[in-house]
Amino acid sequence: MNPPRVLLAGATGRLGSAIREDLSGRLNIRPVSRSGRMKTEAFDLLSSKDREKLLGQDFDLIVNAAAISEPSECVLDPLKSWRLNTLWPRRLAIHCAAQSIPMIHFSTDLVYSGGIPPYTESSPAVPSSLYGWTKLIGDIFVLNRYPEALIIRTSVLCGEVNSTKTTFSQDILAGRVRNVYVNCWRNHTPIHRLAGILPDLLERSFSGIQIVAGKYAQSRSAYAEELLRNAGKDPSGLILTYAPQNTPSKLHLRGRTMLLQLI
Repeated sequence: MNPPRVLLAGATGRLGSAIREDLSGRLNIRPVSRSGRMKTEAFDLLSSKDREKLLGQDFDLIVNAAAISEPSECVLDPLKSWRLNTLWPRRLAIHCAAQSIPMIHFSTDLVYSGGIPPYTESSPAVPSSLYGWTKLIGDIFVLNRYPEALIIRTSVLCGEVNSTKTTFSQDILAGRVRNVYVNCWRNHTPIHRLAGILPDLLERSFSGIQIVAGKYAQSRSAYAEELLRNAGKDPSGLILTYAPQNTPSKLHLRGRTMLLQLI
């Protein structure tokens, strides 16, 4: 039996790279990205011509890991963020619904305000950033157009990946990030474990919004200190500070699907 043909959008990003690395032996993945780097096919998802050309081909599953995921980048170019984070998932949902193709769309815990945890799939979502709003409205569009789609809301991605963007743990270990927040709690998520459970989620026919993230919430500072100690490095060079105003603080997650244990 031939493996399923999978369209993977955002294949050079953190999560897209992990999916390619971990699942290429089990799935027939067709990786696409805007740049065409890292042995991916170049498709500009902001171009209607490229989108329609791509969606005119046959797939058994569509996985959307494409997004402008840096909140500061969303502020600099709101229109581009809206088109990629919101309108592109909507177009995918319309296509998948019409063709009865399973769809997995990745979202974020930053759709929540970070005030009254723990957050579950049924918690009210009120973002505190433009990025969070573009992702939340994208989630709503997907569910309205294709209720059978699976939306995975996750948290800070951690682990080693060969990507155009590095994870939080890679930045900490390399010394690129030294300022860490003592009052910002997240469910730091092992990226390869997240990628590896996708076939299981599909087999069990999950749909709608599902939280899949690290099992325990930690402050950014506590996670960074533990990470460095486990790597045999001195955490005393970290600068402990408070998160900027309007940064969500208490973002503890408690999903009904599965939470992933960090090692």
